[in-house]
Amino acid sequence: MLAYALKNEVDFTPKKARSLASYFADITDFLEAKEENIKNLKSISGKNVLKLTDEEIIKLSLYKKSGFLSAELTVAENYLAVISRVFTQKQLDMVRSLSLKHLNPNPFLIRALNLDTPDEVVRLNVYMAATRSIVTSMGFFIEDLLVTSSDTVEKAPKKSGWDLVKTSGDGEKSWLQIKSGPNNMDKDQVVYWAEKIQDKVKEGDKAYIGFTYGKRTTRTVTIGLLKQILPDWEMQTLIGKELWNFLSEDPDYSSKLFEVLRKSAHQVLHQNSLSEEIDSCATRVTDEFIQEFGDGVQGVSNYINSIF
Repeated sequence: MLAYALKNEVDFTPKKARSLASYFADITDFLEAKEENIKNLKSISGKNVLKLTDEEIIKLSLYKKSGFLSAELTVAENYLAVISRVFTQKQLDMVRSLSLKHLNPNPFLIRALNLDTPDEVVRLNVYMAATRSIVTSMGFFIEDLLVTSSDTVEKAPKKSGWDLVKTSGDGEKSWLQIKSGPNNMDKDQVVYWAEKIQDKVKEGDKAYIGFTYGKRTTRTVTIGLLKQILPDWEMQTLIGKELWNFLSEDPDYSSKLFEVLRKSAHQVLHQNSLSEEIDSCATRVTDEFIQEFGDGVQGVSNYINSIF
């Protein structure tokens, strides 16, 4: 956890982050470490083994005072918080860095959707760009949350085709194929994974299709297909809370998870939401568009003429 935090929130190199993290027994040990002790980390023989620059010492000191890591949270909860902040900060940085040159508004969409003003052109394209980035990052984010839900959960070997594998204390394996929501599978996918599940059951393992959110009572095409095609579908699926609680072995885990996510987002965005940041970005890029191509209908026409 600490190595991940030092790498992603303090900007240490992976090697230096791992090395520094190894000197602390727990979170309290890290938070209470004095600056002079961190400057002079030594091996058992008394040799200096890790040299931090003055800039790194300052960044480390500021991070310790930031309140991002809390001794009142477990290591797992702190880890989840770091993962959440890293994801949120990445989206915030992406939105704030967007400019007109990154958007390249499509002239065909402009005319087909009747986008007659710079604000209409830019606002749609800003939202499209932001959505693409968030969706791309979301899969990795959810995967990280799932893997850190328990020490018994890890990514499944790539050659297996499964996403996760959970190993119980007695060595029993549970294989999981993860889908985002309860309507993300078509008939061919359900048939394929029904066969894969049966193969694992024959080998003596357990296997499930897991959905990160949703309920069994949700009426979707995918739920309907699972009922028709997957034998004992209720026993072979984990939906919403069931998935998170199964992985963590904590019946209240999903509630704790959302609270950690909420607080972590607040630490990055404060009183704002990402939606407000996107609106601010659209306003800023619209001004950029007007400065380059002009305002109103003519400004949009000038833009189209410049690229087509």
